[in-house]
Amino acid sequence: MKIIIYFFSALIVGMAYSAPDVTALAKGKDLYNGAGSCIACHMANGEGQPGSVPPLAGSDWLENSERTIAIVLRGMAGPVKVNGDRYYSAMPPQLLFDDEKIADMITYVNHAWGNKGAAVTADQVGKARKALPQAVYTPETLLKAFPFDKKLGRKNGTYTPDFDDTLMVTTEPVVYRTFMPGASPAAFAVALPGNHYYCWDAGECRLRYAWTKGGFIRGNQVHWSSNGKPVAKFNGLPYYRARSSKLSPEDYGHLAETARQKPFYDTTEAVDFPIKIEGVDAPPKYKGYRLIQGYPEFIYKIGDYEIRELIRTSKDNLGITRKFLVSPKVPITFKLTPDESSGYSSSAGKISNDGTLKLTAKQAMEFDLTIIEKNPDISAATQIQGSKK
Repeated sequence: MKIIIYFFSALIVGMAYSAPDVTALAKGKDLYNGAGSCIACHMANGEGQPGSVPPLAGSDWLENSERTIAIVLRGMAGPVKVNGDRYYSAMPPQLLFDDEKIADMITYVNHAWGNKGAAVTADQVGKARKALPQAVYTPETLLKAFPFDKKLGRKNGTYTPDFDDTLMVTTEPVVYRTFMPGASPAAFAVALPGNHYYCWDAGECRLRYAWTKGGFIRGNQVHWSSNGKPVAKFNGLPYYRARSSKLSPEDYGHLAETARQKPFYDTTEAVDFPIKIEGVDAPPKYKGYRLIQGYPEFIYKIGDYEIRELIRTSKDNLGITRKFLVSPKVPITFKLTPDESSGYSSSAGKISNDGTLKLTAKQAMEFDLTIIEKNPDISAATQIQGSKK
């Protein structure tokens, strides 16, 4: 297998490339900026996010288009060094785009923001799709197949993380783009000041669960060197777990496990999506996120309606508060999941015993949902409050 990979790499690096045409660049730009596409993590300016998502603008990693194709098709998980800087987020494989669309996106990236890369063709992507190994790449396996020359290799590659194995005290928001248990591969793990943590699933535009005891996801490298089956691990159980169509109650007892032989990703089309808009049957579509004072605000659409969701620690540090903005104005029905570990409140309307919240169009424009743990870790909350004085 290694011989095949090395031969394939050597063969395609020597291929001649044609200059991009205006149509391909325009299509690639639209795809890059499309809902749930590259812009969601790498941002419109291609600069990524410091410490988390590496830049595409001026990236040394783009000097070999075949390496880029491999990352896009198979993904890459692991701590990576780009242009001398360190980044930790995982890149999931982009399986929803056909060969031509991937070629156009890479061609656009190779020529955007001052980049001077090669044009990529659908034929190249198609050949790579058939020839590349199926596993998600790590920086090590990727660079064995598509190595840098000695000069560029000094600033690019991988590194051994020097952070604590488990983050126990959080004073600033921490955002991980990684594989999480009980979520699709397009998941975020976020640590909030006050030591509350949550998993938000961009694949289905929904909060999956929130926890506080036991610390944030572990910083070990088990889930970095994976094919998408091993996932990030955390200690303890969530105090809030959202309704989900494929997760059975017994699955929640395994949420903190890693290296499961059979992952229980819920990759349905959000048939039980918690926000209901009368007359709209379309599933939610992820549009990306932006950082507000370090906190991610997730943006998604249901039909023609845009929803923005920003999650912070609640005022008393005993739970989380989810701020929603809905536009244009429309009445909504929100379905929370009743859980004996949590208590809920809303800034508008009244939550029924089964977790249903009905809001008028005016109420739904901007409202907060607060989820409080019923048996909170008072010491952790007190510790953070004391640090703010």
